[in-house]
Amino acid sequence: MKMPNKQTTVKVAGVIAASFALVVSFQNCGKAGFDSSLDETGDYGSLDAALTSKYGSQTASKVSSVPFAFDGGFDQISYNSCAESNLATSNAYYAIRAGAYQSMGMKVQDSYYTYVESNFSPVYPATSVTKAQFAEYLGDSPANINVMPTMAVRDRANLTSVYSASGSLTLNTDVVPMADVLSSSYIMESLLSNRGQMVRYYPYSTNSRTLEANLKFNSDQSISQSLRDILQSAGQLTMTYLNSTTNVGSVVSSGSTNKASAYGRGYRMSFGQPLNIANGFSPLNVLHVLQEVDLNTGNVISASWNCNRRYKIYLARDAASCPAHTAAEIAVNATLRYELEVVRRHFRADQWDVNVTNGCMVPKATVPSCYVENTVNNVAQGVEYNSAASCYNPLIGSVSAAYPNQVIPTKRCANYATICLKN
Repeated sequence: MKMPNKQTTVKVAGVIAASFALVVSFQNCGKAGFDSSLDETGDYGSLDAALTSKYGSQTASKVSSVPFAFDGGFDQISYNSCAESNLATSNAYYAIRAGAYQSMGMKVQDSYYTYVESNFSPVYPATSVTKAQFAEYLGDSPANINVMPTMAVRDRANLTSVYSASGSLTLNTDVVPMADVLSSSYIMESLLSNRGQMVRYYPYSTNSRTLEANLKFNSDQSISQSLRDILQSAGQLTMTYLNSTTNVGSVVSSGSTNKASAYGRGYRMSFGQPLNIANGFSPLNVLHVLQEVDLNTGNVISASWNCNRRYKIYLARDAASCPAHTAAEIAVNATLRYELEVVRRHFRADQWDVNVTNGCMVPKATVPSCYVENTVNNVAQGVEYNSAASCYNPLIGSVSAAYPNQVIPTKRCANYATICLKN
């Protein structure tokens, strides 16, 4: 259901400083739609006057025409199906976490360098355009000033329409800023010092030093299922760009009236059961397929994603069946060390014990349980870790044709953490 919302204006300082501790809900698939101009960027008249005053009319015109300069994206996306009311405020749990760790990140596109070198002369005594010039023109250009990468779940047909955690669009909960303002000197220093390369770490940033974010949507199982349904059909995870003079839900675009188009990338997901088998009990809570899309062109990006890293979430009392790897095991096994490195990007060692070989993980004592268990005669019946066996699915409940003759399984269906890597 599309929920009307008041327009929200956010300044860059507010983006950096804002911190919201909000217990999210996702009732009736609430979607907060912002239908403003896709590339609303403020008062260009006064900006052009400032550029003319600084550069003169001829050079100011060239600065005004500088193209959008940035490109970026994720190389690891994880989905966690754990969803209970006690998990919403725990930083060990999320619905989706995404980041750049190996091949992706953020960069200044080659088209920007080409434009500047074709339209501006070096400042004497330099014989070529300097890094300072690249930074100055980028920071002054209307297309690039004050943009910041953000993560959100957006409608495929209208990128200004955001799926909200509460039905009221909220910064840092539904639209999550990452890194920092890209035209700032401390981010440009990292980007322009690595021409043509994706940059994943921004040591001079006054905000986040990485391109990483997470979304919750995990206060109960029905909300979790609603998110999966949305991501399989009308919605997509996105990395788009927020401008300081636009409302929270808007995106920076090339100026097209096509609301399905904007600068950035979309990540479309398909979910299924753990083993791709016909099991009428288990929810479709494993991320199977992830497809990456260029939001500006609508084209599918050819690079493939591997979502075969699937970890069953165990109860703490069943930890003996999912023992953590010993230091001796890790020391002699390079493959194991790499897999643990991948897992630990999104599942911290102080919060989770992980067994790569068995494909499972256990929350540590300080972390809430992933499950509210079905109880019979005041005895908690546990979790069914055999994905082919019947199990109690709280989405089905106690009365359903899925349970023959009303013989309801007592053990809960297992939850999973799926990790997808870009190849």
